[in-house]
Amino acid sequence: MHLQKIARVVHRTAGRLRIKIPAARHQVAFFANLRRELLGAEGISSVTVNPTAASLVIVHDNSVDPLAACRGIQYLTVESTPHPLVVTNGRADGMSGRELDLVCLLAKFLPIVFARHPAAQLAEVMAEPVLRAVVGTMMRPQSHRSSTVAHEQAEQPMPIAA
Repeated sequence: MHLQKIARVVHRTAGRLRIKIPAARHQVAFFANLRRELLGAEGISSVTVNPTAASLVIVHDNSVDPLAACRGIQYLTVESTPHPLVVTNGRADGMSGRELDLVCLLAKFLPIVFARHPAAQLAEVMAEPVLRAVVGTMMRPQSHRSSTVAHEQAEQPMPIAA
């Protein structure tokens, strides 16, 4: 006997349905029983479960509704309403990633063109990513930074005490 679990539809295409059951994460027996019950339903050709991700994928005939089979399982409550979409910035609507990159690039370099000392500002702008990379490298743990040095030291023979 299983406790009541809430199943949420996360993705649906023709012939395929993905469901998440967060409360059943890592429950291998639960997902094995659920898989067995769903495979017994008419029109469902395969059920792939992933207890670690708390999800299952149902492959089915287009003539059947796999949610009806899920709702027929007593210990499962199916929520088929998708979560609301995130509202984006209206100014960015319709822009591709390249257009946004171009806007950022122009916003950074146009002031340089009209500055009194464009060479100095250009050097500052160009140095920023290099400095970030250097600082990022220095902030990593010693084991990640000096793997080649450690490798070279490991190849040197150890002195033998006489």
